[in-house]
Amino acid sequence: MRFLHLSDTHLGYHQYSLVERSKDYFDAFMSVVDVAIENKVDFIIHTGDFFHTHRPSNQTLLEGIEIVRRLNDHNIPIFTVAGNHDRGSGVRDTTALEILKHIGLKVLDAGVDDSLGVNIFGLKYISPIFIKRNLKLEEILEKLYDKTQSKNNFNILMLHLEFEPFFNSGLKLEHYLPEGMYNYVGIGHYHQRQEPINLNGSTVVYSGSTEYTQFNEKTYTEKGCYVVEVENGSSRAEFVPIKNRMFLSYSFDDETLMDVIKSIKELELPTDKKPILFLKGKTKKFLTNKEVLEILQKEALMDRFLHVSCDVVNQSKKILDFQVIQEEDKSTTIKEKLKELLEEDELLIKVEKVLEEIKAFENLKDFEDYIESHQEFLEL
Repeated sequence: MRFLHLSDTHLGYHQYSLVERSKDYFDAFMSVVDVAIENKVDFIIHTGDFFHTHRPSNQTLLEGIEIVRRLNDHNIPIFTVAGNHDRGSGVRDTTALEILKHIGLKVLDAGVDDSLGVNIFGLKYISPIFIKRNLKLEEILEKLYDKTQSKNNFNILMLHLEFEPFFNSGLKLEHYLPEGMYNYVGIGHYHQRQEPINLNGSTVVYSGSTEYTQFNEKTYTEKGCYVVEVENGSSRAEFVPIKNRMFLSYSFDDETLMDVIKSIKELELPTDKKPILFLKGKTKKFLTNKEVLEILQKEALMDRFLHVSCDVVNQSKKILDFQVIQEEDKSTTIKEKLKELLEEDELLIKVEKVLEEIKAFENLKDFEDYIESHQEFLEL
């Protein structure tokens, strides 16, 4: 038996508000479909965040339909669980995954499918706060296992949860994973792929995302999927990389900025998909992001990249004067004032995203708990 494991495809994500980036996520998903077809896998497991939002656009739904139908044409079933992006924050509406069920996508949010002679279990995303307050995760996983009558089958568990050390959640997988029940545990949510490990008698695999959703990862890991061979109850997972748009990152200070510019000018860049460039600097001369981008423009470098992000940390003693939104100014919305105050488009997008996330919480206590376990939420 052979199956493919992928995760966190985030279909429909218009990263940096660019249509091209949305297409990148579709292309990456399709590249994994190519891998599945070429390797003649029996089925696919997808461990959450199929879509980037719980209410994808019509275009994104069509892309999802195209993916599932292409797999149908090659008789390759695909199983998934709802990730946090599929479900949304505080949203209790039916997920878009339910729409794709009508054309063959198999969604296992708290169930098992044994139709292929293998037990495939799934558990949808549950926040670590809810788990610690209300649930005994180990009992949930044991009861999930008990749902099948064919326990001698090869047992696969799909999860999209936040475990240590990848998240500051207080949840350690080894404390909750039942001994010897699940042969293969595929986990989503963490975007950097990890080498397979053995834990409590299970092969545990984080396949990572198929595209970059943000470029603050410590290492520039390849994106792709795992092809898993199963024989006599044992599994061997092999990572298969895919080709993604190039990301480039440079750091500079006041003295090295022009050296970095020179290095960028000398690069031989791909022409089919323009790279994305990240610049991170420290300045004592109060150099702004806008001024760095203007230098790139003068050097005719901006058009060589799809998107350029610049983050300059001011180390001078000069202080910026910030305005405040007056309560009596009813004619100006928060977003309008933010657009007026923030020169950087990417920073504006991030601040707006924070505001949208805040709206999903019903009370301050839930929001405080969320921030405590998701410090990256406030990283601008």
